[in-house]
Amino acid sequence: MRVFISADMEGISGVTTVEDVIKGNPEYKKAQDRMVSDVNTVIEGALEANVETILVNDSHSTMRNIPPESLHPRAELIRGNSKPKSQIQGLDERYDVAMFVGFHAKAGTEDAILNHSYYTNEIISLRVNDEEVGEIGCNARYAQSVGVPVGLVTGDDKATDEAKREIRDVNTVTVKESIDRFSGKLFPQEEVQTDLKRESKKTVKEAEKGKFTQSAPAEPTVIEIDWSTSNQARFASRFEGIQRTGGRTTQVEADTYSEAYRRFVSMMRAGAAGTNEQFG
Repeated sequence: MRVFISADMEGISGVTTVEDVIKGNPEYKKAQDRMVSDVNTVIEGALEANVETILVNDSHSTMRNIPPESLHPRAELIRGNSKPKSQIQGLDERYDVAMFVGFHAKAGTEDAILNHSYYTNEIISLRVNDEEVGEIGCNARYAQSVGVPVGLVTGDDKATDEAKREIRDVNTVTVKESIDRFSGKLFPQEEVQTDLKRESKKTVKEAEKGKFTQSAPAEPTVIEIDWSTSNQARFASRFEGIQRTGGRTTQVEADTYSEAYRRFVSMMRAGAAGTNEQFG
């Protein structure tokens, strides 16, 4: 069995505020330690189910949050934020199950902790074939497009609710309860770690038995972004294959989901470059 883990930070246990997730803030180091703890606990659970390979893709911000020396010695790690497939880098048909650890709800989700979709100040809405999605849904569709089910999602209650709606046939661990975008109720750490390990082990065993029957996304695929500003849309549309369909909207399309996703990542990065520090 081969396991792929995409690890974000906003949905990690104990994380509730902006200061927790931005490198350089005093609170970041504690959140970084919690991220390592959550990921390593999920790895330990998977290892108890006798997996052969575990690949972790650091998927938050700079994507250099997990120190290699702190990761469980049995796991491989992908670091760096220039990856062409972003949060799903390294995942292909060789893997048996994917897990999303520390994920958050999509932009605009009522009262969800640190809710956003990829970029906190740039992207208002993200759609795949006219259906609004967040990072959970967008990445899950990629996994499903290469035949890999998403078996486990961890995060706050809003994120796990979103996972159940998007993926349906999935295990979840709710590590905290949202109050609003910048506050939440935290659960006892020992209880959370127990839940993470149990559900990870369970997920691997269920994947081995073929429990997860998730359908591939519809193709061809159109992915659209509603940007915060018209300038971001203009910057995104400068590149070939990216269409501007409105004042603040751009889109990419492709025959396959995996190719549309790759173009979508390029579109995001191009549009984000159009942000003005003083005016947005």
